[in-house]
Amino acid sequence: MAKLEKSKINAYVFYSVAVSVANVIPLGYINIFMTENLLYSAALMGTVLLAARLIDLVVALISGGIIEKSRLKWGKFRSWIILLRFVVFGGCVIQFSDTSMLPTGTKVIITILGYIMLHCSMAFLQTAQFGILSAMAGSDMEDRNTLSIRSGQAMAAAMILTSAVTLPFIQFLTPIVGNSNAYLISATIYAGVFVIGATVLAKASAPYDPPRLKTENSDVKTASVKEMIQSVIVNKQLLVYISSSSLFYIGMMLFQGLAAYYFMYVLGNFLLMSVSMTATTVFSLAASIIGPKIGMKLGKKNAMVTGLFVYAAGSIGIALFARSSLVIFIALSCVNSLGMYIFTGFGPNYVIDTGEYGFYKTRKDNRAVALGMMNMPMKVGMMIGGSLAGYGLQIIGYTAGMVSTTEFAVKFMWLLGGVPAIFYAGAAIIMMLGYRITDEDAAIYAKFNAENAV
Repeated sequence: MAKLEKSKINAYVFYSVAVSVANVIPLGYINIFMTENLLYSAALMGTVLLAARLIDLVVALISGGIIEKSRLKWGKFRSWIILLRFVVFGGCVIQFSDTSMLPTGTKVIITILGYIMLHCSMAFLQTAQFGILSAMAGSDMEDRNTLSIRSGQAMAAAMILTSAVTLPFIQFLTPIVGNSNAYLISATIYAGVFVIGATVLAKASAPYDPPRLKTENSDVKTASVKEMIQSVIVNKQLLVYISSSSLFYIGMMLFQGLAAYYFMYVLGNFLLMSVSMTATTVFSLAASIIGPKIGMKLGKKNAMVTGLFVYAAGSIGIALFARSSLVIFIALSCVNSLGMYIFTGFGPNYVIDTGEYGFYKTRKDNRAVALGMMNMPMKVGMMIGGSLAGYGLQIIGYTAGMVSTTEFAVKFMWLLGGVPAIFYAGAAIIMMLGYRITDEDAAIYAKFNAENAV
C-alpha cells in the first residue's frame, strides 16, 4: 500500500497547527477578558459560558449525524472545512470585541453569539478533520499514527511561539489601541491563520474525499437517525472512552480557565504567564516527541491510563507546592505535559478505533457518528470545567481588581490544582476498568471494514 505523500501529511499537520493557533486566545484568555475587560462578575461569567457551552454541547452531539447524512458538493468531510472557515474567523472577532459599554443583556447576547460561531463550528470541523485523517490514511495504522503524532508535535512547536508572543504582543498594543482592542487584534490575526490552514487542507484532501451524490448506492446499510443514536448507546467502548476523556477535559478546562488569575492574583505579575507558557511549551515540544514513544510501547489503553495518573499527580503537586514559586509551577506543568503527550499523541485514533469496532460488530457504517463524539469530551469539559472556574472564583471571594490575601491564595491553589486532579484520577480509573479494544483488535477491525465496505 502506498504511503501518504509528505505534502499531504504537511497539509494536514499545518491545519492542525492552524486550529490550535486560532484557539489560543479564545481558550486561554476569554475568562480574564470577560471579567477584567467586559466587566462581568465571576458568577455571571460562569453562567454565560455555561449557557453558551450547553448549546455547543447539543450541537456537538448531533454534528456527526448531520455529517453522516449530508451530501455536499465538496465531499463528506472537506465541505464543512470550506463552509465554516470564515464563520470561525467571525466568532473569534466577535468574542473579543469591546462591548463593555453596552447593556448587560446585549453584551451577553453578543458574547454567546461569538462563542457559538466559533465553537459550534469547531464541533463540525473537528469531526471533519478526523474524518479526513481516516480517509487519507485508509486502513494503514502507521499512516494514521503518523498524521496524529506529527500534528501533535507541530502543534507543540507552534505553541512555543504563541506562548512567547501572545501576552507581550497584547501588552505592546495596549498603550496604542487600548487593552480590549489589543485582544481583538491578536485574536483576529490568529483567526486569519486558521482560514489559511483550512484552505490548504481543503485543497490537499480533495482526492481522498470526493462528493457523495444522492444517487450513490452502497451495500453498506444506511442508518437512520434513530439507529445513529443507538449506535452510540450500544457502543460501550465508545462510551467508556467518552466518559474518561470528558473527565480529563473538565479538569483541563477548569485549570485553563483559572491560569491567568494565578499569575495576576497569586504571583502578582500577569506577564509571568508568558514566561511560564513559553517554558512549558518548549518542554512540550520535547514531550510531544518522547511521550508518543512511551505511548506506542504501552499501547493506547495503558498509555491513557498512565498519562492520566501522571497528570493527577502533577496537579496535586501544583496545589501543594506552587503557591509562591513560579519555578515549581513550571516544573509540575512540565510533568503534566509529559503525561498528556503519552496518550494524546494517538489523537482521534481512540474514537476511530471505536467507530471501526462498531462498524465491524453491526455492519452499519456509523463511523462519522463516532468521530462526531470526539467533540463531546472537550465540549463537556468546556461547559462544566469552564463554569466551575467562574463559580469557584465566586465561592472563594474573587472580585475584579482585588488585593489577594494568603487565605484567598491557598483556596485558589486547591481550586487550580486539587479539584482538577480528582477529575484526572477518575478518568484514569474509568479507562483502566472499562476499555477493552487492543491495538491488534483495532487493526483487524479496520482491515476487515476496508475490505468489505463498498
